[in-house]
Amino acid sequence: MKRRWLMFGVIFLLLPCLLVGCGISEEEYDAVKAERDAVQVRVTNLQSEVSAIQAEYDDLKADYDELESEHETLQVEHEELSAYYDELNTQYEELSEQLGVPVEETGGIIEADVEQALFELVNQERIDNGLDELEWGRYLYKTAMANNNDMVASGQLEYPSRAAGKEVYRATGYSTTEEIASAVFTVWKNTRNFDANFLIKGAQYGAAAVYKSGDIYYITCMVDYYQ
Repeated sequence: MKRRWLMFGVIFLLLPCLLVGCGISEEEYDAVKAERDAVQVRVTNLQSEVSAIQAEYDDLKADYDELESEHETLQVEHEELSAYYDELNTQYEELSEQLGVPVEETGGIIEADVEQALFELVNQERIDNGLDELEWGRYLYKTAMANNNDMVASGQLEYPSRAAGKEVYRATGYSTTEEIASAVFTVWKNTRNFDANFLIKGAQYGAAAVYKSGDIYYITCMVDYYQ
């Protein structure tokens, strides 16, 4: 065994000489070896980068899946609260009819009035919690109204991708501006993410957009640090 290792050692020591005899200089051999070693180091580094990126991707996907699940849960909760309020509103109308209390026609509701009423309710809630009032964000309003149009087209509740805080609503059967604004805000306030959506410390701008399609009001409210 020792003789075999000795033989391998002699061959290794004579390899540069053998290469020279084959027409390859020792300098060429060293250059190829150095380049090969450098490539090996680069391959190892790239593999480490690939592993790091894969780990980051796995973390982001896990976060996305969690947010997607939370979004679905909130949407179900939102729809249940909306259905419950609609049920209460139907009972209110029936009792009003039995008692002979006049109910205003919904045709008198102006979307801009509802927007302003909702915006004031949001600001009042912020003041009550020791936060600054929001300024009206004209670009936020455009985004919110575009989201309403998307909901009209899809017939589903959809949330805009932009904004630190956002909430949507779809309602029908309300009689006055105050009634619809109060009802919408009450439903929002009873969602578990209300504070995260509306009581954002340092937020400067907000907007509420209301769009009526048929008998349904589509409503999107947004709060952000930028308008």
